[in-house]
Amino acid sequence: MCGDCCRGLDEGEVYLYMDDIKKLVKFLNLNERSGLKDFAQKYLKAIDQTFYYKEPGAQKGKNYRIKTLAFKFEGEDEHCKFLVGNECTVHEARPFQCQCFPFWQMMVESRKNFVDYSKKCPGLKKSLENEGKHHSREEITSWALKEYEMEEEYFLQLKAKDFNIYKVYPFLPNDFVKE
Repeated sequence: MCGDCCRGLDEGEVYLYMDDIKKLVKFLNLNERSGLKDFAQKYLKAIDQTFYYKEPGAQKGKNYRIKTLAFKFEGEDEHCKFLVGNECTVHEARPFQCQCFPFWQMMVESRKNFVDYSKKCPGLKKSLENEGKHHSREEITSWALKEYEMEEEYFLQLKAKDFNIYKVYPFLPNDFVKE
């Protein structure tokens, strides 16, 4: 509950997908139609991301550079706009990536990543000392897998729409993506 994971400080991004956005718009009591556009303008940004994908039956996959949505951060500490003090004001409706933190695919697949990040995160450091809440291997693996599946689903939607983020998220303002 230190709130550090809600402060960017060049540590990464919080990706959001349609289900996350709709849940937040509803939680904030915004009109779904106009609220999506307002929410995007106020809280989101488009960022470049790399996604590795291997076509079914293919020998090799490849890295794709794609646009995805992430939270805008603010202030010198690059905090989430929903962070007040050390508390999340949308905790009940927070995006899946926030819910499953720190058990993301990149952390689960690499002990080095986990240990390196544990040096910065008090909660993870405690876990290395067998303190704090225990999560089963199955629970952690499930979260990491779901995170990957969400990313893959978004990638496949984007690919089907010729990698045009506006076709996946039609509520985005016309000038939302900066090249």
